Amino acid sequence: MSASERYTAILKIYTEELEHPTLRQDSEEYQTLLTSTIQDLLSLKTIVYGKLALFSNNETLDDISTNSLKFLSIDYYLGTMCSKKQATAKQVGDPSSKNRMKVKFLEKSVQIIMQFLTMLQDYEILDTMLARKIDSFADAFKPKLEELYFQPSNSTDLSGAEMKRQQKIEMFQQTKMINNKLKELESRLKNKGDEDMDGQDNKDDELLRSLYVQKLKSLSYQSFNEIEQILYESELLNNFLQRAPNMEELDGNNATKDQPDSTGFTDKLETLNKPLLSKTGKILRNFTLIDQKTQLQNKVRGYGQYGPTMSVEEFLEKEWEEGRVLQGGENDTAEHKEDEDNERWQDEQTYKAREWDEFTEANPRGSGNTINRG
Repeated sequence: MSASERYTAILKIYTEELEHPTLRQDSEEYQTLLTSTIQDLLSLKTIVYGKLALFSNNETLDDISTNSLKFLSIDYYLGTMCSKKQATAKQVGDPSSKNRMKVKFLEKSVQIIMQFLTMLQDYEILDTMLARKIDSFADAFKPKLEELYFQPSNSTDLSGAEMKRQQKIEMFQQTKMINNKLKELESRLKNKGDEDMDGQDNKDDELLRSLYVQKLKSLSYQSFNEIEQILYESELLNNFLQRAPNMEELDGNNATKDQPDSTGFTDKLETLNKPLLSKTGKILRNFTLIDQKTQLQNKVRGYGQYGPTMSVEEFLEKEWEEGRVLQGGENDTAEHKEDEDNERWQDEQTYKAREWDEFTEANPRGSGNTINRG
């Protein structure tokens, strides 16, 4: 298989299965296909730039053959595929680790796409408007979001916002004009019956050459849109990473604390008014969410009652402190000692003795239960 045929096969996989997939991008099947396609494209790039040496730094656009022009778009497709690379759900369970890995892929994709734009600029294929934007970047391979378009100084700067809007309109109009011209060239080639654009017997090499150059220009404007979306996504993920708690610190803090009570009791009452999260998103205290269904199941399948949560000594001590322990015994007998000199006390004892004698005479022992006697 020739390099041209390999490139056509790779682009077919990209457009039909990777660009607008029916699978989730974090699925293992999609990421496996994406990885293999990237490897094939990298291998092809090594052949094109190394073994075949189709491009050189000291040549111009006119020195490049017509059939070699399409290989200038390798870095564009390589960068866009790299922006879709991420860890699958099975590979990384921690969201923070997954986001950090995704940010690395996004950064690399921007560098590759900028390499594509820089090459077009070197061959003077890039439009003047895009070339000026690249020259204005502080780092050509690491552009910032605010460098893509003129940014207003603040939210009330209407003139700055209007200039940014005007730049987007110009980009859109230029993209539309280039795509219309690209469709026109494709239609002209089709009308001439040139079905095999890559064939050596091309009847109109100049028309085919214009088509390839116009396609590269169209990809250059798409590149700016891709970079803008990638930088927005990178900024969002970096914000998440800054606010995410450090899992190692949390594990270390939790190891020094007591294990939570299996009965579902909360911490001490004085700790309940403390917030769960700090302003930076760090968890300040542990909490467990238990749904009502689980609680009911535990009651039905359990022993019907909770086990003791404190020892008998702890319970008595708590009851004593709260004044709920009945007091009696020696202290009570000491307060009610016999007082033979107290006439009132003697009379009470006499009446009690007489009542007891009368009760025993009227109810002799054994007279209470006579039903079952024979």
